[in-house]
Amino acid sequence: MTTHQGEGAAAGSAVDEEEAARRALAAQMSWDDPEQQPGQPCPCGDADHVEECDCEEGAFLIHTMRIPGSPDELTLWEDHFTCTHGCNSYTQKVTLRETPWGVREQAVDRHGVPYECIRLFPGIVHGQEELLPGFGVA
Repeated sequence: MTTHQGEGAAAGSAVDEEEAARRALAAQMSWDDPEQQPGQPCPCGDADHVEECDCEEGAFLIHTMRIPGSPDELTLWEDHFTCTHGCNSYTQKVTLRETPWGVREQAVDRHGVPYECIRLFPGIVHGQEELLPGFGVA
């Protein structure tokens, strides 16, 4: 019976990780051609960050990308905003508590030494992947 409960717990964990990965993929925005239209609510769901840029009449700062924003904080994301006229851009950190971009795991290297690593969910692009705990450990 303990084995069965363990299997159920493992299955529940797999479902939870699958759901977390789905949310992370939905939250990540890495566009070649941003979907946000100037003056319209952003596809990320946040209407509050639509703003005019002061460089030129009719210029807007639009949300162009969201990627993981830390090598160790799993719910910290980095939002990039760019002017529609190319004159300005900025980056803003945002915490999405229900949307981690990966999972922390314990692993053992080829010498039997335990270490902690962070595994990105499939399809997640991290600009600092080489800084993730456990990156490159064999």
